[in-house]
Amino acid sequence: MPPVQPPDNPVPVLAVISLAVFMATLDTSIVNISLPTIAQEFRTGMGDISWVVMAYLLVLTGLMLACGRLGDLKGFRRVFIAGFVIFTAGSLFCGLATSIGLLITFRIMQGIGAAAIDAIAPALIAVSLPPEKRGWGLGIMMTVVSLAIAAGPVLGGYLTEYLGWNWVFFINVPIGIAATVLAVRHLPKDAVLQQDGRFDTAGSALILLALGTFLFPLNQGLYLGWTSPVVIGSLSASVCFFVLFIVHERRCPYPLIDPSLFSDGNFLRGNLAGMLLIMAFAGSEFLLPFCFELVQGISTETAGMLLAVPAIALMLAGPVAGRVADRSGSRGLMTVAALLSAATMLLFSRMDTGTGLLFITAVLALEGIAVGLFMPPNMSLILGSVKRNEGGAASGVMMTLRNAGAAIGIAVTGTIAMSGFPGTLSGEVPAPALLVPGFQAAFLAGMVICGAVAAVSISVER
Repeated sequence: MPPVQPPDNPVPVLAVISLAVFMATLDTSIVNISLPTIAQEFRTGMGDISWVVMAYLLVLTGLMLACGRLGDLKGFRRVFIAGFVIFTAGSLFCGLATSIGLLITFRIMQGIGAAAIDAIAPALIAVSLPPEKRGWGLGIMMTVVSLAIAAGPVLGGYLTEYLGWNWVFFINVPIGIAATVLAVRHLPKDAVLQQDGRFDTAGSALILLALGTFLFPLNQGLYLGWTSPVVIGSLSASVCFFVLFIVHERRCPYPLIDPSLFSDGNFLRGNLAGMLLIMAFAGSEFLLPFCFELVQGISTETAGMLLAVPAIALMLAGPVAGRVADRSGSRGLMTVAALLSAATMLLFSRMDTGTGLLFITAVLALEGIAVGLFMPPNMSLILGSVKRNEGGAASGVMMTLRNAGAAIGIAVTGTIAMSGFPGTLSGEVPAPALLVPGFQAAFLAGMVICGAVAAVSISVER
């Protein structure tokens, strides 16, 4: 039995979901630019201020599986609206925070709400739209995500400069209130659910600990050193927690993740392909600002404008890809998009101190098009391969793997790039030409990853 009753008119539902996804995604891109100002306000260093981002990321990623499962058990509408309320309240409290400790605490609250929104949104689209429009709906969602990514740094800089850092959080409050009212009014009511399911509290705690101890060293490894006791100890703890989680899930009569989900080839290969592509994309997005400013000598302002190009291209390509996938399936479009992504990484690897802005802009646009063509058919494939009453869990798995893939991609490409630098960027920056081999090696690694995405994509069944 589906967790919601399909609406007669899915457009208002899609509008509500888009507003929610915009709000949650905007928060991930709007805050970073205000961090120096926040650090100055609270007279704290980079170690403490980094937790404003890290605490949010750890909670967001660690709770997605739990929120997806709650959606299957308690209803998508209920969990989704609860996510709105928690996120909006957390945003208000963040803006009112009077210390760095309180700000970090309320960022955790925001992360809880964002986990519910991000885990449920794709599943809610899957059950609210007919199968022949599912790709189109997911394409619209990706367009909104791209818009939020592009708008975040610009809007955050303006708010911080003219209104104060608090407003990068306060801006979510009116959006959240409006979205909550619209959600209550337009989201379809939850159907009568099966009563034989129970929530796996122990499994949720174990996966939160496993992901937290995994993502923390990936986030800090470049700065602490990959052989530092903190990094090695955290990764060792993560392995232990993952093993305990797997053992528990096999014995639990009501597991957080039903192992049978991964018995479906499309679900397994679709998630693997999606995670790998996000690894390459996130890694390149992490490296490009450094490459632009340190190698090409591009100003920070111009670099910020350049990084909006792939988001805009993705925004245009997403709905088109969704329509095509609805008509012709996912395999062909995913494969073509993966090959385009590999070509993009190869072109990035050719950049040096003499590369012009026209070439850079064209390659960035190609990157956005490639990702925009890949994501809607990939998400449609994954969500279309599970039962409707498992949509929340499937969506949670999908979004968790994407977040983990982004963290892995940043760690891998950053490490490859830095290993090719003469010395370290923490001290005196070497001449631009000496940095080129490190960046080129990292982008070539991204090309290899995209090649693996193409190999996985061509093996899906539809």
